[in-house]
Amino acid sequence: MGVDHAAAKAAIEADERLLARLALGADVLHELGRDLLAQAPAPLCVKIVLGRRTVLMLAQDGTGLDNAHFLDLKINTVFNCGHSSLWWFHHLRATGRVLSDVGWADPKAVIDMGGGVPLFAGRQIVGALAVSGLPHEEDHALIMGAVHRIVEIGSNAELLWQ
Repeated sequence: MGVDHAAAKAAIEADERLLARLALGADVLHELGRDLLAQAPAPLCVKIVLGRRTVLMLAQDGTGLDNAHFLDLKINTVFNCGHSSLWWFHHLRATGRVLSDVGWADPKAVIDMGGGVPLFAGRQIVGALAVSGLPHEEDHALIMGAVHRIVEIGSNAELLWQ
């Protein structure tokens, strides 16, 4: 049985709505980076950018230049397609296309694999977070697990102050 790419896109759009709830302060972004490394089952690289400025770059022993290159490709994909890089992966497959079918998609600058997500201020994408080191769907799942934990902590903290 094949993958339902349209359903996968819808699930990733729900992930993006959760991402929009993140407060983008330095403490949250650093906590997110630390959580990603702590939860990774294999060596991982993490990069967070606001605008095009790197605000956090972490790499564990066992990662290399190829991981750093994938981080940049995933971040470029987020900025160019306006969605998570895994959304882009499923979008292409849902429409029967590959990366080379898309005129703007320079394969030296973007990639059709998961592991990059947008960061929002309101509805505007203002940054991106990418990880590299696991299979691309696991990269995305790792990010979303960390985001869920941070959003839950933030929600619980708000409840404590009410």
